[in-house]
Amino acid sequence: MVDDYATFFRVFSQVSKAIHSGENTREILEHIVTNIKEILGAKGCVFWIVDHADCTIETMISHGFPYRNLTGVDYDTLTTIFDPADGPIVTIDDARTDARIPEIDTIGKKSVGSIVGMFFSILGSCEGILAVYFYNQRTLGSNELEILTALGEQGAIALHKARSYDAKMLQNLRQMVEGLAMALEAKDEMTHGHSVKVADFARAVARKMELSAEQVETVYHGGLLHDIGKIGMEDAILTRLGILSRKEMDIVRQHPEIGARITQPLSFLNDVVPLIKHHHERYDGTGYPNGLKGDKIPLGARILTVCDAFETMIAGRKHLDKMSIEDAALNMQQGAGSKFDPEIVSVLFQALLDEPDLINGGLSPAAINCIRNCQGRLTKQSPPPNQMFL
Repeated sequence: MVDDYATFFRVFSQVSKAIHSGENTREILEHIVTNIKEILGAKGCVFWIVDHADCTIETMISHGFPYRNLTGVDYDTLTTIFDPADGPIVTIDDARTDARIPEIDTIGKKSVGSIVGMFFSILGSCEGILAVYFYNQRTLGSNELEILTALGEQGAIALHKARSYDAKMLQNLRQMVEGLAMALEAKDEMTHGHSVKVADFARAVARKMELSAEQVETVYHGGLLHDIGKIGMEDAILTRLGILSRKEMDIVRQHPEIGARITQPLSFLNDVVPLIKHHHERYDGTGYPNGLKGDKIPLGARILTVCDAFETMIAGRKHLDKMSIEDAALNMQQGAGSKFDPEIVSVLFQALLDEPDLINGGLSPAAINCIRNCQGRLTKQSPPPNQMFL
């Protein structure tokens, strides 16, 4: 055991140094599972990174005997084998007879005795699951469990550091792009703040539709960036919205595809690109750029279409008169089923009723009554919502 501890401290020191020097996370995890196997005299060791929000296995790193009955399982099977409800340490005394272990490889199942699993928090909905398996039935002593825990925690620390850094970097990059979009928008007094308001409406709608936190954020960022394709357009055209010639309108209609091309190379905006590209599609298929119809339009884009139109109506433009909330609600209700997804219009109405502060100055009693009436008419004609996000 003295030799085991000497090896452990050497490995622990190496892993700590690798973490703090920013070495490749996968290589750190490979180093950990390799040394756990050697220190504990195990048949093999596996480290999974699972995302409980998406119910997926992101990564699986293993070393030792290729035990497919563990390494070949899906998320549901893995979380059945290693269920946190069973405690922080899951022990399977004999894998050959335990019903939790599937028979993906019957020969392999007969070759493994005991399995020990542990859980390690990483970041958000992501968790690490570390498992070590042995030739025969084996009960780990307290010192061995300490070694397993310490090295598993080192792996979790490496992942947490890497993901926190990545998340911060993505946030900074998104803020830079969104800041550019806002600065360009500010050149026109009539549209200043439009994208922020669209984003606020869209986020409220996405939450009402009970989309995942990640999807809500995607819709919000899509709202902020939906008009970024107007960057290269002449100010003279943008200030004439409402009285454009056919040729000028053809130029303006290019902005969703231009916006998609601008953001496409930015991998941290991949989830936003379809929303930017398709936010001018119409529910009946008469929109642009691709004439998509109904649920063929990404859900996030359908949300932006509704929120973009509503904000434009109540804010007005230089050559488009500002509407009252009541008139805008009536216009949205009348456009439901042709221009807009009826279900999303109804959800927008509910969001406004539940969060009247979304509107500057709130809602008057007359506006509240009108929105309720419009929503009631929509409820009778709305089809079930389609939740396909992309």
